[in-house]
Formats: sequence, structure tokens, C-alpha cells
Amino acid sequence: MKRTLALVIGASLFACGAVDSVRAADLAMPPPAPAPVAVPPPPPVYNWSGFFVGGHLGYGWGSDAVTLTPDSHYTPGTIAPAIAADPRGIVAGVEYGTNWQFGRLVLGTESDFSFTDIRRSQTIITSGVTNTGEQKLPWFGTTRVRAGYTVQDNLLIYATGGLANGSAEASFLATGKGVGAVGSRHKTLWGWTLGGGLEYGMGPWSAKIEYLHYDVGTLTFYTIDTANPGALIKASTKFDGDMVRVGVNYRFAWTPWQLIFGR
Repeated sequence: MKRTLALVIGASLFACGAVDSVRAADLAMPPPAPAPVAVPPPPPVYNWSGFFVGGHLGYGWGSDAVTLTPDSHYTPGTIAPAIAADPRGIVAGVEYGTNWQFGRLVLGTESDFSFTDIRRSQTIITSGVTNTGEQKLPWFGTTRVRAGYTVQDNLLIYATGGLANGSAEASFLATGKGVGAVGSRHKTLWGWTLGGGLEYGMGPWSAKIEYLHYDVGTLTFYTIDTANPGALIKASTKFDGDMVRVGVNYRFAWTPWQLIFGR
């Protein structure tokens, strides 16, 4: 009996010790680490670099008239001193260029070609003489540099300037009371342009609004008077003015220099 009691007590003590050992082992093991939380990558920074092509639509206006200077063959007051002032009209065309971005600074070049309806015609009757004049700018183009700053990653404010050219046309006709003067001229003029704008990027597409002041010079011509041989009228007009245009561009991730030099 005593022997059996001793065996039971020993077995109980052994079992208690085993349980304590398991509990100690459980307390010594650290809890499992939480699973890592996936952090989405930051969105890519908008980049303006690349070659772009697009189109624009706008409105242009000027203020200069065709000024008329008759010689001494004409009675004062028979020829209007100026005619066909304030030309204006629609502008529409295409553009292309390249941007390079350095931090928030964006530098680039841009060229464009526009068909325009900037024109003015007028008829004035003075002392029995009908004076009819017209000026127009059928097309207009620029080649410019641009320097801009990204107010936001995809919002660019820029200044621009460079060469401008255009097809300038002007004409004058005076008839009545011994006057039969007629003259016209058509010439491509070269000058300059300055302006600035805002451009907003949406992926490879961008939309812009732009202002330009242009000055392509002065067109001068003389009339021939069939009713008054030897009489001359000097006519001239300055082709300068302002334009506001909106445009849409599509930008590629390469530049012409990369295609040429492989970089």
C-alpha cells in the first residue's frame, strides 16, 4: 500500500513538472510578427520633356491703317489720309516643338504655322473721290524659344519669344473727278514676337492658352494713276498686332536629338 501511494505521488509530481516546463517554453517564445502592410508606390512625377505636335485656334487684331500720302498732283482733300484701320480675324493652325525639363524649370523650342483671316477693308468718299483700301495677313508663322516654371507638376507657366513672319497684302483704289489711282503689293515680311502662356498637362496630352504680340514690319507701295499721268500716292501699313490662342498638344517621350544621336 505504501509502495503504491509513493508511485502515485511520484507520477503526479512528474506530470506537474512536465506541465510547468511546457508553460515556461510557451512564455519564452515571442509572439509572431504582424504581416507587413503593402504600401503603394508614389505616383510618378509629371515630366514635360519630349517632342510635341498639336493645333491651335484663336483671334488676332491690330490697329494700324493704310496711310496714304499723295504727291502735289492731287488737290488736298481728294485722297483720304488713312483707310482700313483695325484689322482683325480668326487664327487657326498647327504647331510642334520640344521640351527639356530641369527640376521645375522647363526650356524648349516651338514653331507654328497659322492661316488667318486678319483683314480690314473700307471705302471712304472724299470730295467726290471714292477711296477703297484693304489690308490682310493670309498666313502667319513663328519660331520661338520658351522658358517656363512648373507651378504644379502638371501646370506650366511660360514666357516665349523669337522670329515671326507673315504674308502681307495691301491695296488701294481711288476713282472719280479726274482720279484713277490703283496700286497693291504682296510680300512675305519678317519680324519678331513676344508673349507667354499657361499649359496644363494630362498624361501625354496638354492644353494651353497663349498670348503673342507680333511685329513683322511695314509694307509700302505706290499707286499708278491712269487719269492723272505722273501722279503718285504712297501707301504703307505696319503689320503688327496681338493674338490670343488656345491649343492642344500631344507629347512623345523622345526628342529629335535622341533620334539623331541615339541618346
